[in-house]
Amino acid sequence: MLRHPAILVAALAVVAHLGALSAGWIWDDGDYITANRIVQSTNGWMTLWVPGATPQYYPLVFLGFWVEHAIVGNHPLLYHATNVVLHAGSSVILMRILARLRVPHAAWIAALFAVHPMGVESVAWATERKNTQSLMLALASILCFIRAEQQRDEAQALAGQGGAAASKEAHAALVLSFILYLAALLSKTTAVFVAPALVLIALHRRARITGGFVARVTPYFVVGAALGLFTAYLEKTQVGAKGADFALTAVDRLQIASLNILFYARSFALPLEQIFVYPRWAVDATRIDHWAAFAGMLLVAGACVWAWRITRAPLLILLWMCAALFPALGFIDVWPFRFSFVADHFAYAAMPALATVLVLAAHAAMQWMGAEPRARTAVLGAFVAACVPLSWMAAQKYTDVETLWRDTIARNPNAWLAHNNLASVLLEQAGAAVAAEDDARVRALATEALGHARAAYELKDDDVTHPANMSEALRLLGRHDEALVAITRAIEIAPHLSGLRVRRGIILEALGRADDARGAYAEVFIEDAAMRMDREGRFEALRALRRLAVARGDYTDAVQHARRIVELDPRSGDAMADLGALLAASGDADGGRAMLRAALAGSAGFSSEQVMVGASVRYLRAVIAVTPGPGDLELARAIGARLASLAPGDPSVRYLTLALEARVGDAAARRGLAQLEQSARAANATQMADEIAAVLASLPAAP
Repeated sequence: MLRHPAILVAALAVVAHLGALSAGWIWDDGDYITANRIVQSTNGWMTLWVPGATPQYYPLVFLGFWVEHAIVGNHPLLYHATNVVLHAGSSVILMRILARLRVPHAAWIAALFAVHPMGVESVAWATERKNTQSLMLALASILCFIRAEQQRDEAQALAGQGGAAASKEAHAALVLSFILYLAALLSKTTAVFVAPALVLIALHRRARITGGFVARVTPYFVVGAALGLFTAYLEKTQVGAKGADFALTAVDRLQIASLNILFYARSFALPLEQIFVYPRWAVDATRIDHWAAFAGMLLVAGACVWAWRITRAPLLILLWMCAALFPALGFIDVWPFRFSFVADHFAYAAMPALATVLVLAAHAAMQWMGAEPRARTAVLGAFVAACVPLSWMAAQKYTDVETLWRDTIARNPNAWLAHNNLASVLLEQAGAAVAAEDDARVRALATEALGHARAAYELKDDDVTHPANMSEALRLLGRHDEALVAITRAIEIAPHLSGLRVRRGIILEALGRADDARGAYAEVFIEDAAMRMDREGRFEALRALRRLAVARGDYTDAVQHARRIVELDPRSGDAMADLGALLAASGDADGGRAMLRAALAGSAGFSSEQVMVGASVRYLRAVIAVTPGPGDLELARAIGARLASLAPGDPSVRYLTLALEARVGDAAARRGLAQLEQSARAANATQMADEIAAVLASLPAAP
């Protein structure tokens, strides 16, 4: 291609994926990055190594996210740029591997991998750092292993010091290879393909499979199998890959595997359309025509075996591709199989094998047809060049999450996941419109969300989020009776989700059924092992119970719920201040003042400066109502100074600070308070003037 093909291959990878640099946040990016507390916490780099702490156990991926978040926060550019760089690195390493193995047209194979639109999903989706990072480390591990084997051969061929040096270098390369392999597995366990690939490479090199070779590759198989099984376990127990959608027989899985292999081969050869959610196969073991793909695979495998004596390449490449695709062939349950058995990012690790098949097959076919070398180069160059704009087009859907789901629905109208997730996005926007009091926009968004939620429910009526979204859209549209029916259906599907009962309580409140609403909120706290007690659901239920208690004048009950909120979040200044206000309202002035003091004097944080100011004012009012002790006086003075700095010249703040000093016997403050009362009356601020007069009247007589 050029004198320095590695530079060109890397450049092609970057150019083909320029669209990824302008991609935003989509689907799982919240769980993995933007709303991941571990990624965003100071000591998250330690916690992420604990199984179960992150959505999947890929600690090196989350470690990278933690570093990037520390640098740029939630700005997406760096995350996407890193994916592009990793993909370019994989392209160059792939070329190096093929060149070391003397595979013809290595640069063309690497170039095709670099630009193919099937890779866009992994590069433009920040969460799929799993793929880009794991593959680059896996390929680097393979390259080091090849180097170690070649140096071992060199050591055996040399005698004396030269052989010893080569042997030492071989050992170092082998150790580095295994470390890189571990790092690849800890990025994503699809890197298990490395172990069988090492055996395939030995067969390609026609190396003798000695006991020493077996000893060198066995750790790769053992560690890969262990982490692979652990990932499969987490997919079922933590991610949720279980239930009716995964009730597949062994025969079904064979059919799915053959259909998946055919799909990926066809999509790579003809990359005309990339869909984020492809249609899910309808497997039917009783239909003969559904076995056509399996029969085709048997024929291809048979032909490769037959050709073994002539050339090993076809069978080795087929086995390489199947090894890389194995985690996504249906033999291991993964959560996305609920909506599709195939996805572009599933095939990312197999793309090097697919590129090898396509380039070598195309070159062989053109050679058989008598095409000149220049013509062959032109055809390969045209295919690679055509992939670049296709990758640009494929990247456009990753601009933001709404664009992604709209594009998916346009290409696959039966994608229930896309309908459901678009409904969720629209409902989130409707919530923002409610806060902005834009009723027309609320109605438009809720109406569209309802349509998509209903479409999702019609396509899959056993998923809880579909009726839950329907209920929320109906609630926003004021159709509360229908909303109640929908949320009741959601609870029937998933009775263990406490948040659904909170939403049912909200609808019952809107219907004026306060007692029923209180019962719905109380259900959240039923001691049931099956009930999923999500943190936010508990908060919502307690806030609602507190609100209903205040509405009926039951401050004892309101205080009880407010205390539980503080127990759930003892560092929340908002919660502590609210409890203080309720204690004061219930007649416990001392308890209210103490709680406000704890909120303002401790390490609690407030959600906003406005909330902090409100708590400060309530505390100062509580203090000036009594003769403050030394602790209260010192804190109250500090708070008064802080309020004065935030609102210099504010008469309300001046009143509170003067009243505080007057309460502890400051005659000058007492005179200033009297003058402030006169000024307030002159300005017709009667309420403030009366309040000041009441404070002056409560002060001890001046000496």
